[in-house]
Amino acid sequence: MINKKRLVKTFNKLVRIDSLSLREANVVRYVQRELRRLGIRSTQVGRPSGGDTGSLLASLPGRGPTIMLNAHLDTVSPGKNIKPRERNGVIRSDGTTVLGADNKAGVAAILEVLRTIKRKKLAHPPLQIIFTVAEEIGLVGAKALPVKALKADYGFALDGGAINKILNQAPSQVNLTALIIGQAAHAGVHPEAGVNAIRVASEAIAKMKIGRIDRETTANIGVIKGGKATNIIPDEVEIRGEARSHDPAKLRRQVKQMTGQLRQACRRHGARLKLKTERLYRSFAVKPDSPVVQAVLAGMKKQRLTPLIKPSGGGSDANIFNAVGVPTVVLGVGARHLHTTQEELVVRAFVRGTELLLAIITGAHHG
Repeated sequence: MINKKRLVKTFNKLVRIDSLSLREANVVRYVQRELRRLGIRSTQVGRPSGGDTGSLLASLPGRGPTIMLNAHLDTVSPGKNIKPRERNGVIRSDGTTVLGADNKAGVAAILEVLRTIKRKKLAHPPLQIIFTVAEEIGLVGAKALPVKALKADYGFALDGGAINKILNQAPSQVNLTALIIGQAAHAGVHPEAGVNAIRVASEAIAKMKIGRIDRETTANIGVIKGGKATNIIPDEVEIRGEARSHDPAKLRRQVKQMTGQLRQACRRHGARLKLKTERLYRSFAVKPDSPVVQAVLAGMKKQRLTPLIKPSGGGSDANIFNAVGVPTVVLGVGARHLHTTQEELVVRAFVRGTELLLAIITGAHHG
């Protein structure tokens, strides 16, 4: 029932529209035009600080439980001037950029489902459609949405990979930013007068538990910046990292361990520390017997897919929707190697994932 040619054409159009985080105005205009052609009105809401547009919120009346459909409009870098190319049933970029299937594939799938529903006049439940901005930089767009506008009974966030996976859990994430302040000095004349901020940072990082901590917990130091020249003892270093866990107590312990090593290293060397920790989002866990998971299982049965219910290691807009009371799981639409220049979209899986979404929706119209 899904029009494969139209679906792929929409995806290729979408990825050619630059939409790095906080710069999604052009793709918002395109999606609004497509919705308008279907007779669906949409409004821009929750414009984040520094952004050029808000997220898109639309609805389609129907009968049954209200279902939310979500995909985010922004892409990661390098994401400008994307040139999609299809070969042997797989769409890739030219290798100089990401493809943008994360998450233009989700956007295209939702638009195609809406077109099919409208043009085939299919019975369906009430739909709330949310296309968010600035997801890739900490779910900023979803956080900026007015909570009172989110009224669905449950929802689906289309974001990523294998179409038979139901991601029903995701961790909390805490970001850490530390500025270590030492003392500058001439490295060749009187190095003993300096306090080397890079050394302090290195010692702290070397004693941190990072990587895979356990089945539920991960941690990383991803950015380190500092130093001016080889002949100057560096007086400032900034490091940025994160910790994630499905278990709140484990997350607290992990953050305490990382920040503790920073404090100890600074005390040993007489450096000062400016430290900031920020919770980006909270974990969620949707039970397998919940209505939202059962709706997906029913759709997968129709599509003859073998379901795999599993936790995710990353965050998504689903974290925000669950936190405000809309049970939401994450579904894939065939994208692979996300956030890399090797990103690709398997067309067959893309079509089947879109058909699955349609099957879920039409199967829920009776309530």
